[in-house]
Amino acid sequence: MTSAAVDPAAQGRHRDHRNRLSARRLVPVLLDLVLAGLICAVGFRYGAGFLQVLEARWVAGVLNLVGVESVSDGLARHVLVFRPDGEIILAEVTESCSSILSVLGLTALTVTVLRGRRHHAIAGLVVAVAALLALNNLRLAGSTLAGLFWGTPALVLFHDWVGTVWNLAATLGGFLLMVCITLPTAERAEQDVAGRHTAQRPDSWARPGLGYRLPEGRTPDISRRWNLTGIMYRHVLPRRVARWLAARREAGRIDYRIGHLPSAERADRVRALAGDGLGAHAASLVAVATYDDDPLVLDVLAEAIAARQWEPVTGPDVSALRLWARGWLLQHPGPAATWPADDTLPFLAARPAVGVPAATTLLPPTTRDDR
Repeated sequence: MTSAAVDPAAQGRHRDHRNRLSARRLVPVLLDLVLAGLICAVGFRYGAGFLQVLEARWVAGVLNLVGVESVSDGLARHVLVFRPDGEIILAEVTESCSSILSVLGLTALTVTVLRGRRHHAIAGLVVAVAALLALNNLRLAGSTLAGLFWGTPALVLFHDWVGTVWNLAATLGGFLLMVCITLPTAERAEQDVAGRHTAQRPDSWARPGLGYRLPEGRTPDISRRWNLTGIMYRHVLPRRVARWLAARREAGRIDYRIGHLPSAERADRVRALAGDGLGAHAASLVAVATYDDDPLVLDVLAEAIAARQWEPVTGPDVSALRLWARGWLLQHPGPAATWPADDTLPFLAARPAVGVPAATTLLPPTTRDDR
């Protein structure tokens, strides 16, 4: 029985490499923790007092609005309660009474964890903060009414016991509401609650991590419903702004229906998408260049990209498409091709027309196994 010799120096280098990778992965986590701490510290330092004043004013205003005239906000951060027996209760809205801690916690969570959802995360945070403020205002109003009817002991009891449970439930509810609004809806999610992939990607584009198609009949029918986004696009935003946002969303969306088409129809669809502009459907064109393995389709895509040299580069996807087209055209020249004088441009000279039998003789793209 023999054992292979192990080089201690190689082991040490491998261990050092793993340690460096681990340290590199820890840096973003530590930065997020520091950012969350700064948000909480700075927000509490400069926002606690301001929110206490507002919440005391809101409590008195709401109670006065419903007909309770024996409550006043004459002192900042305090609620004056004038009982029928002549007792005056000076209730202070302290930091623990305020919702500042919950608001800062949700804000830090949005910035550090949910920031990838961008405007969805902002909308979720705004709605959650509004719900927190409303629920905390109800809690303070309940404590004030308890003091008005039953005196100071009832006010303290309601605040310390009922109010604590109320605040915990309000914070949890605000967090769930924020997550519900921030995350995509069920029909747009990559997986359903059972873990089944629902992305409806074509079988020919199936790759690890991309998901797979459900069997026929397993996908539930999604009925159209009104939502806040649709109302904003149709009735609130100016038409020019709505069109700009829709074009921006379309540029980053992959149209997986392309992969389900036959080869000839897929080539026509790719040509039509490229004709709208490389930046208009950049994500779909990049997906075709990455996952499609039909030489005819890839030949059409490369020629369509090369034919739009006048189009400005509007993003990294357009740059990637041009680099890919140059590599494809240089690797698959026509039989009577001549090299252009300027080889910095994609190769177009004397290429066979798309759709003729000569295009079917193109070799498939090389893979790692072919090298």
